Amino acid sequence: MALVFCFIDLCLMGTALTQSNSVTILGDLLKESTDTLSVLAAFLTVRAVRKSPDYRFAYGVGKLENLVSVSIGVVMVLCALAVTVRAVDQLEEPEAAEGTLFGIVVFGVYACVSFFISMRARAVLRRQPSAIMESQARLWFSKGAFDATMGTGLLVALLFHEHEWSWYVDPLASLVGVAFMLHAAWAMASSSVGDLLDATVEEETQLKIMSELVRHIDDYERIHKVRTRRSGPHMYAEIFLEFDPELRMGEAQRRMDGIAADLRARINGLDVSICPVGSLAD
Repeated sequence: MALVFCFIDLCLMGTALTQSNSVTILGDLLKESTDTLSVLAAFLTVRAVRKSPDYRFAYGVGKLENLVSVSIGVVMVLCALAVTVRAVDQLEEPEAAEGTLFGIVVFGVYACVSFFISMRARAVLRRQPSAIMESQARLWFSKGAFDATMGTGLLVALLFHEHEWSWYVDPLASLVGVAFMLHAAWAMASSSVGDLLDATVEEETQLKIMSELVRHIDDYERIHKVRTRRSGPHMYAEIFLEFDPELRMGEAQRRMDGIAADLRARINGLDVSICPVGSLAD
């Protein structure tokens, strides 16, 4: 759905640019081109991540999500730099923006569309953590804020076009939009780099794991170590537990299976491996 809306927006903004000399519309067309490529990359990535693991990637290709999220952030930074250069040129030699009415309407409509898609992406994100969906939620919120800001700026410039000060509104509005783009790019990159480095999952999930282990405290003797990491929408936990040395292996396995099943039921997308270990004294 997001990809279809991107292609439609690209066509509409291209039409608006042919009717106007606005740097804001030019900047949005450039931004929309990179956004369309980013959403297309996200779409193809999600399809790739859904495939079952194979002999080369036993844990799947979930980290491809993180790589694409970082790439989207880089593309947005390049786009922001291009818009900034054009806006600075416009500030040095200001001129009244003309033929912007159609562009204002498109900005208004797509601000609503972008916020709607962002909310849908966040709804999916609440059901299952995913770097790509998080980046899409941020991307579309940024697009909505960008379109709302650009549309408002062009509307003010149109209403007061007879005043020379309104000539500066168009490039200044595009610079405000650049700030939104840079903020979204930083958020995308910073949220994905940690997972590429095999950082532990967020503290909230770690607390859920520990609270579940505490609930099963009578099933084992001691917790030796808990290791966690994320790969795309999947989380992996390796839990090393010490059991009573007098316990039969069949009973120990039954307890491990029970702990793992309760952890999976409580934390969606968690893959649990429980490893029995000997005592520290041994």
